[in-house]
Amino acid sequence: MKPDHVRYHEARAARELEAGSTASCATAARAHLKLSALHLERARLLGALEAKPVADK
Repeated sequence: MKPDHVRYHEARAARELEAGSTASCATAARAHLKLSALHLERARLLGALEAKPVADK
């Protein structure tokens, strides 16, 4: 199961993508699509950090 903070960013990316695809003007669409990309990247980075094993000292 994914941590809450990763799932939050995934869900937010999906909502911003939907908002961008239905926006009535190009400026708003671009802003929502950029936010979607940022949240998707954050989810990817956080997911990668969660999956990375901790080295023994």
